[in-house]
Amino acid sequence: MKKMLPPLHHQTAGPADAPWITFIPGIGNDATFWQAQAQALTDEFRTLTFDPWGHAHSPQPPQDCGFQEVLDGIFALWDNLGIARSSVVGLGFGGSVGMALALAQPQRIDKVVACCCRPRQPDERRDFWRIRRELARTQGMEELVTATVDRWLSAEFRSAHPEVDTRLRAMMQRTSVEGYRSYVAAFIEMDFEARLEQLQVPTLLIAAEHDHGGGPVPDMQAMAARIPGAVLEVVKNSGHIVNHEQPDVVTAVLRSFFTAAV
Repeated sequence: MKKMLPPLHHQTAGPADAPWITFIPGIGNDATFWQAQAQALTDEFRTLTFDPWGHAHSPQPPQDCGFQEVLDGIFALWDNLGIARSSVVGLGFGGSVGMALALAQPQRIDKVVACCCRPRQPDERRDFWRIRRELARTQGMEELVTATVDRWLSAEFRSAHPEVDTRLRAMMQRTSVEGYRSYVAAFIEMDFEARLEQLQVPTLLIAAEHDHGGGPVPDMQAMAARIPGAVLEVVKNSGHIVNHEQPDVVTAVLRSFFTAAV
């Protein structure tokens, strides 16, 4: 018997009869994370954006929320909206979730775009996330907001683009301790590395030239080599949060991929 899952706060836009694209936020991100790209694509696609549990307007996560519950929550959202098939886009944990959805129910996925991510966190990264999870429990989110956004964006980029810095900090501030800790626990648990060769859905991987933590270019190259037919795009002059550092480039890459014939 499946666990009863809370609903996910969401928004839809675009033509009613157009193909669906679901934009999946990462940890500390909400429905606004992919706003620029989602809005740009609503001329040709029906877009779905949502807040993860414990982020922005969604309720707190279910008890003992793990990686499977994260996947099931998105499938339940599709069921509630009558979405039989959708493409998926995500970055970081969101990118990993998108690939895992395609492995779990490939008949429901048209295409996958996974940015700056991995199928499993290396052991040292799992330790890093365990420390962050404990900090959230003992100190709350405020210290993590500064530490996280400072890690996401270089000092030079923050100085040149303060509006991006402000936007990402506001998202983190809309994240509850419970939401953050649950999704970090799911992130640590996540491991589908042995199944990459089984990913049969058309897949685009987007790496960022200066991403050294979330999905470094060598790791993305290795992942692309294992996914049948996967295409890898490396975006220059960007760190991990590639859709905010190079939004126009990412939007153009998405449009090209989604409008191309399979």
